[in-house]
Amino acid sequence: MKIQIYEHKTPEDAAMSAAAGVNFIGVTTGQWGRLEAEVDFATCRAIFAAVPVECMKVALTVSWGLAEIAATIEAVQPDVIHLSGEIEKLPVAQVAELRQRFPLVKIMQAIPVRDAASVALAQSYQPVCDYMILDTALSSFTGIGATGATHDWSISAQIVRGVNVPVILAGGLSAANVTQAIRKVKPWCVDSFSHTNMDG
Repeated sequence: MKIQIYEHKTPEDAAMSAAAGVNFIGVTTGQWGRLEAEVDFATCRAIFAAVPVECMKVALTVSWGLAEIAATIEAVQPDVIHLSGEIEKLPVAQVAELRQRFPLVKIMQAIPVRDAASVALAQSYQPVCDYMILDTALSSFTGIGATGATHDWSISAQIVRGVNVPVILAGGLSAANVTQAIRKVKPWCVDSFSHTNMDG
């Protein structure tokens, strides 16, 4: 089982996670003030410099404009770009364009798990992403994820069975529920932020 952790704010955070066996080191970054928790590009580069080669450096953005996403990739040089903005504003064709422009950067597409329609939504993005992260989306939060809330794992399990890309399960996972979630959903990887974030 692979592990992804957010959100790293310092090089020391990243080094500690890597030493603990975390596979995907996540950093929320941007220069546009879309999220209170984001770090600027210079800080993100410093954090990524502390990540050993065996770990994947993941940059999360809630931007949906290709220009902002491209600027993020060029500035911080991640192994993976985690697209966590409002999915309706970043259609499949635009993700395909991004993939063509940056062929060496893997794409992690966030899928908001709301209802049965989420299965078809996930399948529609399958051709243009390397990883799919299933997360909770609430109207009171910007983008997809970081809510601390779980979603309907039975829908996530359907998505896992219905796509052929590695699936990361996120959304309110903690030591108290992650084993149950893994058994029910059978994801390739699990992700945590809200319940492993030392700042709360």
